[in-house]
Amino acid sequence: MLKAHLRLGLLSFLVILLTPLFAQKNQIVSTALQINSTEIAPNIDGVLDDEAWINQPIASGFLQTNPKPKKKPSGETEVKMIYDDQAVYISARLYDHPDSIYNFLTERDDVGNADFFTVVFNNYQDGINGDGFSVTPSGVQIDTKYSADDESVAWDAVWESATQLDDSGWTVEMRIPYSALRFPEVEKQQWGVNFGREIRRNRERSWWNFVNPAIDGLLTQTGVINGIENIEPPVRLSFFPYASAYVEHNSDDGSVSESINGGMDVKYGITDAFTLDMTLIPDFGQVRFDNQILNLSVFEVEFNENRQFFTEGVELFNKAGIFYSRRVGGRPYSTPRISSGLNKSEILTDVPAQSRLLNASKVSGRNANGLGVGVFNAVESRVSATIQDTLTGVKKKVEVNPLTNYNVLVFDQVLRKNSFVTLTNTNVAREGDAEDANVTKLDFQLANKANEYAISAAAGMSNLFSKSEVSSGYTWEAGLQKISGNFKFELSQENISDDYDPNDLGFLNINNVKNTYLFAQYAIFEPFSIFNFARHNFEIDYQRSFRKNQFMNFALRYSTVYSLQSFHAIGFNTAAEPIETNDFFETRTFEQSYNFPTNFTYGGFFSSDYSRPFALDLRTTQRVFDEQNRYNAYYEVSPRFRPNDKFFFVLEHNWGTRNNENGFVKNMNDSIIFGRRNVKEHETAITGNYIFNNRMALNLTLRHYWSAAVYDRFNRVDPADGELLPTGYAGFKEDGTTIHDISFNAFNIDLAYNWRFAPGSEISVVWKNIISEQGEALNRDYLQEVEDLLDSPQLNNFSIKILYFIDYLDLKRKGGEKV
Repeated sequence: MLKAHLRLGLLSFLVILLTPLFAQKNQIVSTALQINSTEIAPNIDGVLDDEAWINQPIASGFLQTNPKPKKKPSGETEVKMIYDDQAVYISARLYDHPDSIYNFLTERDDVGNADFFTVVFNNYQDGINGDGFSVTPSGVQIDTKYSADDESVAWDAVWESATQLDDSGWTVEMRIPYSALRFPEVEKQQWGVNFGREIRRNRERSWWNFVNPAIDGLLTQTGVINGIENIEPPVRLSFFPYASAYVEHNSDDGSVSESINGGMDVKYGITDAFTLDMTLIPDFGQVRFDNQILNLSVFEVEFNENRQFFTEGVELFNKAGIFYSRRVGGRPYSTPRISSGLNKSEILTDVPAQSRLLNASKVSGRNANGLGVGVFNAVESRVSATIQDTLTGVKKKVEVNPLTNYNVLVFDQVLRKNSFVTLTNTNVAREGDAEDANVTKLDFQLANKANEYAISAAAGMSNLFSKSEVSSGYTWEAGLQKISGNFKFELSQENISDDYDPNDLGFLNINNVKNTYLFAQYAIFEPFSIFNFARHNFEIDYQRSFRKNQFMNFALRYSTVYSLQSFHAIGFNTAAEPIETNDFFETRTFEQSYNFPTNFTYGGFFSSDYSRPFALDLRTTQRVFDEQNRYNAYYEVSPRFRPNDKFFFVLEHNWGTRNNENGFVKNMNDSIIFGRRNVKEHETAITGNYIFNNRMALNLTLRHYWSAAVYDRFNRVDPADGELLPTGYAGFKEDGTTIHDISFNAFNIDLAYNWRFAPGSEISVVWKNIISEQGEALNRDYLQEVEDLLDSPQLNNFSIKILYFIDYLDLKRKGGEKV
C-alpha cells in the first residue's frame, strides 16, 4: 500500500515537473519615470497647487493585479515625484466618486477596510528588500518593511503625509526624508519604485508597473525611477527617550507596588546603508499579553513577539529560522531544572516570569553590492528566586538565571532574479557552569532567469557546551520549486539529526526526523463564473526517524479557497493519514512508539464581506479516528461590527473537544503509561477600537480561555508493537476522578489609550487585568467556571508611558547650523 502511494507521488511529481516546461514564459517589463529636483519644497497639506508640481512628469496607466489582472482600474490615478537635498516628495490624484470612497478611520499601521495609496521602494533593485509607505483617505499612515518571504508593519518611520477629499476623488501628498530610506552612495541613483492603489469597495488593487499575481515577488516587479542625482545620505541619528510609571494591585494579599522607569532607544545611521538600533534599560511592561493555553503535549508552545524592538527591522535575523526572539528576556534559564530538583517539602517562590533585559542592540543594512549584514546583541542580568522549606520555614536564595549574552550574526548576499546566499550564526554565552550554545546555518536559493524555477538548500550545525562535554547535531534540506505561474510546486527533503538543538536562541519542536515533502498548487487569478479567485493546494508528507530510520508518518492534505464576486470567501480542507503511524513524540522517547490510528480530517470556513457594517466568519474542523468513539471537533464563530467610521469590534468564540484521546501520563517501572482523556476547550475574545482621529485611539483586547482534561482509563504502551495494554496503574481517587485530571483558566484585559502627539512621539496609558487558575478538573459547566474565575485573585496594573522623538538634524537646524 505504501509503495503504491509513493509511486503515485513520484508520478505526480514528474507530471508537475514536465508540464511547465511547455508553458509560456513570464516576462517582467519595467515602466520608467524620469523625475526632477525642486528648489522649493511643496507644502504637505494634500492640496496639489504648489508650484513644485507644475509641469512634472506623470506616472499613470495603472493596471489591476486583482480581481482582474491587467485590466484598467475603475478609477484613474496620476502620480508625480520630485526630490531635493532632504527628501523625496510624492503627490497623487486618485479619481473616484466622493461618496463611494471608503474613508474609515483606523489606528496607524492598520489599513482596515479603507482605500489607500502606497509607494514601494526597492532602492538597491535586488527584488528582495524594500520599504513601503501608504496612506488612507483619512490620513492614516502605514509603513512596511518588505523581505524575501515577509512584509511587516512593525517598522515605524518618521515621515509626513496629508490627504484631501474633493469632488474628483481624493489627493495625497507625501514627504519621505532620506533618513527613512536606504540607498547606494552613488552620484546617479536608479531606484526600483512602484505606486499602488486599492479601491476597497471593489477589492481592486492596481499598480503603476503591473504586478502579475502569478509571478513570485512584489519587489521583483517594480518600475524604475531615474533622475535623482548628487544627493548625500544625511546623518541619521535619532533618540527616543521614555519615562514610565506603574502601579500594580494584587487582590490576593492586598499588596500594592509602584515603579518609575526611564530609558532610551537610539537609532544611528553608521553609513548610508547600515543602521544601529539600541534599547537602553528597555521597558516592555505595556506589551500585549500572551495567549496561554493548557498544553498536554510534549511540544513547546510558540508565542508571538509583541515587543516593538524585536519586531522592527529583524527580517534579516529571522531569515534562517534559527532566531526566536522570545528567548531573549524570556523565562529564567534554570527555573525548570531547579523546580524538578526540589525536595518534597520545598517550594520555589518569588520566581520572575521573565529575565531582566539590561540592553539590546542591532546593526543591519545592505551595501551597494547587495551584501546584507546583521549583528544582534543582548544582555540579561542575573535573576534570583527563593527556595522555601515548608516544614522548617527556612528560606534561601538561588540563582535562576545567570548573566547571559545573546549574539546573532548574519551575512546575506543577494543574487540576481530573487536569489540569495545567507550565512547565520547564533551564540548564547552564560556565566559560570551554565550551558553555552552556538548554531550556524547556511541557506541559499537560486532562481532561473525568468524567475519561474528555483532550487534551494540549507545546512546547519548546533553545538552545546556544558562543563563536561560538547554535544553537536546537524540538519540539512534541499528542494526544487516552481515559484511563479498559475501552477506551482515544491519537492523537498529535510533531515534533522537527533542531537540537533538550536533552542537556546531558536525554536524547533521536532528533531531526529527525515521529512519528504511534496506540494502542488493551482491558482486561478482571473474572475470566472461567480468567483474572483480560486486556489487549490495538495500536499504529501512522508516521515521517518533519523537515527534508526523507522517509519513515522504518511499524510495527504488538500485545501481550496474561493473568493466570490460578492466578496465573500469560502474554503474546504481535508486530510488523511491512511496508514497506522508510529508516534515517537507522545511516548517522550525514540526507543518506543505509540501505534497512532488511521484518521481522516475535514473542515471548511466561510467569511463574509468585511466592508459591510456586519460581517461573519465561521470555521469548523472534524477529525475522526479508526478507534472506538475517538474524534476531535472544533468550531469557531466570529461576528464583526462596525457601527460607524470610528468604532469597530470583533467577537470571537471557539470551542472544541478531543474525545477519547490517548496521551502520555508518566513513566513507571520501565513502562510508559498512557491515559484516555476527554479534553474540552473554550476561548472567547473581544478586540475593538475607537479611533478619535488618525493620531489618537482607544484599544481593547479581552480574552478568556478555559480548558479541562478528564481521564477515565489508563494503559501501558506495548514495547513490541506500540499497542495499548491493560495496566495496574492506580491513578484513580476514591471519588472516581484521577490524580491527572486538570483544568486551566485564564482571563486577560488590555485597555490602551494611545496618542501620537508629534511625529515619532507617543503617550500611552494602559490598564491590564490578569486572572489565572490551574488545578483539578471539576465536573462543572463552562459558565460556572467563568463565574468562579471572576471571584479569583487578580492582578490589576495601571501604567503611563511617554515616548519622545528627537532628531539630530532638527536640533542642528534649531541651533542655527546648516545641515
